[in-house]
Amino acid sequence: MRIRTYLLCAVLLYSLANEAVAKKLRTNGYSIFWSDTISGGTSSVSGWFALESLPTDTAAFLGVKDADGRYINICTDHWGHLLLGCNGRYEKLNSTVEPFEWVHLILDMKDKRIFKNGRSLSHRSWSSLNTSSPLLLWAGKDFTERQGWGYDLNIINGVIDGIRADTVSIEKVMLLANIGQRLKQHPDLSIDNKNFRYEFSRPKYHLIPAANWTNESHGLIYYNGLYHIFNQKNASNILLREINWGHFTSPDLIHWTEERPALHPGEPYDSLGIWSGHAVINKEGVPEIIYTGGARHTSINIAFPVDSSLISWRKYPCNPVIPDRPKQFLRTDMRDPYVFSDNDQYYMIVGFGIDKPQGSHGALLLYKSCDLKKWNYVGLLFEGNPSKDHSGRFWEMPVFKKMGKKWILSVNRVPEPGIPARTQYWIGSFKNERFVPDNPIPQNLEVINRLLSPSVSDTPSGKTVAIAIIPDEITGRGNYENGWAHLFSIPRQWVFNGKKICQVPYEGLEKLRTSHRSFDETILDRPLILSKAGLQKEILLTYRGKGDKPFGVTLYKNPDGSEYTKLYFNPVSEEFIIDQSHSSKRKDIPSNIRKDHYHVDTKKPVKLHLFIDGSVVEGFINDEDAFTTRVFPSSEDSAEIEVFSEDKSMTVQANIYDMKAAPIRLNF
Repeated sequence: MRIRTYLLCAVLLYSLANEAVAKKLRTNGYSIFWSDTISGGTSSVSGWFALESLPTDTAAFLGVKDADGRYINICTDHWGHLLLGCNGRYEKLNSTVEPFEWVHLILDMKDKRIFKNGRSLSHRSWSSLNTSSPLLLWAGKDFTERQGWGYDLNIINGVIDGIRADTVSIEKVMLLANIGQRLKQHPDLSIDNKNFRYEFSRPKYHLIPAANWTNESHGLIYYNGLYHIFNQKNASNILLREINWGHFTSPDLIHWTEERPALHPGEPYDSLGIWSGHAVINKEGVPEIIYTGGARHTSINIAFPVDSSLISWRKYPCNPVIPDRPKQFLRTDMRDPYVFSDNDQYYMIVGFGIDKPQGSHGALLLYKSCDLKKWNYVGLLFEGNPSKDHSGRFWEMPVFKKMGKKWILSVNRVPEPGIPARTQYWIGSFKNERFVPDNPIPQNLEVINRLLSPSVSDTPSGKTVAIAIIPDEITGRGNYENGWAHLFSIPRQWVFNGKKICQVPYEGLEKLRTSHRSFDETILDRPLILSKAGLQKEILLTYRGKGDKPFGVTLYKNPDGSEYTKLYFNPVSEEFIIDQSHSSKRKDIPSNIRKDHYHVDTKKPVKLHLFIDGSVVEGFINDEDAFTTRVFPSSEDSAEIEVFSEDKSMTVQANIYDMKAAPIRLNF
């Protein structure tokens, strides 16, 4: 038996004789599956399967096709219902499958039977196949094509093992499969990083799911000695589809474990996805998830843990707690609740937009509750004015937090033509159940716009920390080649100085430092090379000079200088610039220049603190301001780092650390 496995256009060949067991294969949900031609006279095919996630669309575990194009397969839909597929028609079987569990399946072509875990499943008779001639065997992919955005949607995400094509009796097939013992075992669903084509670009000390799609982080809390953070997750492919609430835990905000998803779609009110929200610990010490249910009308719902580890959750039987937007508004897409308390009263704000003939603007719906279950609409906490504050037509992922004597209101404006998404915030007061800003014009959270949707919480020591999404912003084909999309920032400490949010790296990151090299104060009459290899670095630079010419750092430079990215200050134009016009030779990676207003006072030392991790760069300026970018070079050799200044009298003092990996452990 020959088995073909497809992984990003690579073809791996295996050989297998009848009545032998195939090697284990980890699929990815969109491109990897078994394919083989088996000899005529085969009476059954069988195999072991374990899903990490339910598919985005109907996908097959096991199937055969004859020379006339007729086929039979065993499938699952995105609810986990087992289906018998016959030439494009599907019959729902009286059985389901669950992720993270082994299931053994047999297609008995001789007597037209289906077995799951040794038990026969009832079904209508299927049409006959010509089994005397060679048959095409697929494991992990449906013969009916389903594609979306360049992805196959009919492939399972999980493990395939022990694929067999037999002429022996079904009883012997079951005996050889050792079904009773195997069902007691825990499937290994880990993913080898060698499966990623550009593995060197994949971050190693940032928080990132095992593979495929992720989006906003939310619900950062500390409970029973662990931090918990949740995220938008589609493990089945690299698409914004079939969204679950992923879940990570950590003792220190640096070393993370990826847990099983806390919530997944399954009810009429969240059938289109478990969208973003918040997590809080109520007055009784019980954590709660408050989330958006994706459906024709979005709704607000809650869930409670069923164990102290917060691994398993149950949805509140009285969901939705807010079934729809207030009736006086036309829009139906309210989303992203955030809960806070004031004067012993719970409040919730929900992202929203208001449509009017003269234009749309962002707004926040305000609700209040005594018990976090029954909510009453109060009114609008705050509205934007895009013609003056550039805050956009709809707001997502709000945060409303008191820092010192002031309240910080942060929102994400949604993207629209010519205007990208951006996180903006106001400083002000909470009076009479309304937010009153000190200045109607918001501030930007980042100098260069690349980080979004911070999830904010306080540590037991009282520090305010934030973790946010850092999108890739590359083409779909680029994500397909990478095998994953998006990641989360390092933890950042927020410090409010009375005027703005100052951001600095969380101090726990220092434990990842390994080898260190320092450079005494050096005149930059030529570029200073700090390193020529490695993409996990921490760099601390202090520039001194009174000139007005550009200065900064070149990253990801290859030996012949054809790939590089430049980050630099221009004191004259008062701009900070990230020039990625030569950042990558890959076809699906945008080459652009980003810049924004930034005044730098060269009469004082200028500090630049960088964290480089594969494709992500996070930077901090003078222990106050922050920026983020992504770089996807074509080769691991694009790793040289050099400091430069066009003012030949400027000096720099530098420290550079290699950073060790903080692998994400899988608890499934």
